[in-house]
Amino acid sequence: MAAEVEACRNLLEQLNALAEQAMKAEIALVRTTRERICPVLSQQADGANANDHNETTIDYQALIECRRKAEEQLLRSRRVFYVNIQQFRFYTAAGAKLARQADGLMQQMQDQECPQLR
Repeated sequence: MAAEVEACRNLLEQLNALAEQAMKAEIALVRTTRERICPVLSQQADGANANDHNETTIDYQALIECRRKAEEQLLRSRRVFYVNIQQFRFYTAAGAKLARQADGLMQQMQDQECPQLR
């Protein structure tokens, strides 16, 4: 039983690492697209993230709208390489490859009836 729990724990750690790497590729793509659409707002948001004591007031509703537009533009202009188990779209080949691997680990965890999935 302890060996099964350890195996599940290892699978979960691998899954989380792959998912994190896959998401980073997609976040970078959306960010680049957002920066093209709303350069000033993106710069303000990046500055606020870099410095918690930033005095600049950010229009978060505008930032949300800008991100939505960036995601819409990606959906119209780029091929979706993969849609994962959670229905998240991957527009980069690297992100899609990692997401497929993560989904494979998720399936392994389900097959092994890992308690982390219950």
